[in-house]
Amino acid sequence: MSWQVRKAVVPGIVVLAALAATVYLLRTKPVVEPLDKVEQPWLVSATKVRLGDIRPRLRLYGEIVAGREVELRALVAGEVVAVADTFIDSGSLRQGDMIVAIDDFDYRARFDELTAQIREATARLEEIKARRNSHAAALRRDQEMVELHQRDVERMSALSGRGTVSEKKLDTARMELTKQQRTTEIRQSDLRAETAHIKQQEAVINRLNVGLRRTERDLQRVRLTAPFDGFLADVQAQVGKRLSANDRVARLIDAGRLEARVTLSDGQYGRLVSEDSRRGGQNESQNGILIGREVEITWQVGGHQFPYKGRLDRIGAQIDSASGGVQVYIRLEGVDLSKPLRPGAFVTISMPDRTFRGVAQLPESALYDSNTVYIIEGERLKKRQVELVARIGNDVLLRGKIRDGDQVVTTRFAEIGPGQKVEIR
Repeated sequence: MSWQVRKAVVPGIVVLAALAATVYLLRTKPVVEPLDKVEQPWLVSATKVRLGDIRPRLRLYGEIVAGREVELRALVAGEVVAVADTFIDSGSLRQGDMIVAIDDFDYRARFDELTAQIREATARLEEIKARRNSHAAALRRDQEMVELHQRDVERMSALSGRGTVSEKKLDTARMELTKQQRTTEIRQSDLRAETAHIKQQEAVINRLNVGLRRTERDLQRVRLTAPFDGFLADVQAQVGKRLSANDRVARLIDAGRLEARVTLSDGQYGRLVSEDSRRGGQNESQNGILIGREVEITWQVGGHQFPYKGRLDRIGAQIDSASGGVQVYIRLEGVDLSKPLRPGAFVTISMPDRTFRGVAQLPESALYDSNTVYIIEGERLKKRQVELVARIGNDVLLRGKIRDGDQVVTTRFAEIGPGQKVEIR
């Protein structure tokens, strides 16, 4: 065979061989049977429903404030001659302790002066009374003389009618009667004047006694004393300083009347007040279970915790228009000068909330769309409608189409829905 023939035949043989091999391979390849698709469950966490009456505790934050404080001011003017050893900022005082003492020389001098004036005025009063008594006795004698002269004139008038007494003697008797009556009138006028002088002198004595009592009070006020146990702040007086009446001396904070000021949200306040109203009527918020509610206060400082007990004392007079919250004041119990707590400290408050009846407490992650939970029945999810009653920290209180013992899914995933197969891990 020539070279040209071989060149044309050999490629054709190669192509035929390749086709034959391909057909063979296609006919002899193994057949793989398709496998059935198996549904994979979602691994989830779940919690059992426990229905019952739950009274959770509110966790709040507040600030310690002074329940009572007084601005101490000088009650009298003068130079400060002594102060208490603890009369410094943050110093402490017991009730009745001397705070500052003011020089009392002028007040004692005024007291002695008024005492002498009262004695002088009293002696003057005794003198006037003696003079009045003398005028009274003289008036009685003058009145007796008038009666004697009156009888003398009457007797002479009778004798004059018989001609035994002359007209001159009768006129003389009448003149004596008139003179004595004039003397009696002057004596009566003098007696009334002395009586008026007595009243005037008594008024003078009363006025001096008022001044004396005022001076006695000023003498007591030269020593400014603590009205209660407390801590000092804003001290502004020292020995040698001259104070005018009503000058500021310091501020005293009552150590036994510390309060925690807390702001309740609208929801928290509404729950507490609504429970009060149901139990006691329209005035319950002032004398029922809201006022007087026991509270636990914790002050954490420097890695240490200081627990205190307290009771809700009163509700704020106004509502914060910006936040809508309501301020309440909790009075701490068992606080005094020996305790380290001071106004301005931030504290944690644990307060019992209202009682929720027939509810389940579940993690917040179990709630979808604020009204739905998913329970597990036979490895499948079922949707249940619920009502969100309250939020307590990271938990929610729910009521609705759930029963005791239901397994509620607490794992969140986007594909969750009714009929989804799950497995509790």
